[in-house]
Amino acid sequence: MPICEKCKNFVRKVYDCEHTNDEEYCVECYMELHYYINEDPNKASED
Repeated sequence: MPICEKCKNFVRKVYDCEHTNDEEYCVECYMELHYYINEDPNKASED
């Protein structure tokens, strides 16, 4: 089983991209990373 480079857990599937520097992340760590990349900091102040 692969190991997530961020959380170091054994996982069934890993994902990588340019944002992870081609390191393999589990789905939870991968989604968390992309959430923070795509989050609009101005949206919270508009609500």
